[in-house]
Amino acid sequence: MPKKPKQELTLEQLERLLEFKAEHGRYWKDTLRHMWMNGQDANQRDGGLLRQIRNNFGPTWLNNFKG
Repeated sequence: MPKKPKQELTLEQLERLLEFKAEHGRYWKDTLRHMWMNGQDANQRDGGLLRQIRNNFGPTWLNNFKG
């Protein structure tokens, strides 16, 4: 059975994630994880994109994201 191709961020998701990083500084991953856990990402600008990232990749994926 062929392996499923590894899913990647869309350009729109990547851009929003990098903007979030710039907005929240050094501990941006902790901030985003906290928002994901408490549903606060929905209140962010383009919160739907942040939620898509969480739903498609998960909080553990964020640990290894280099951006």
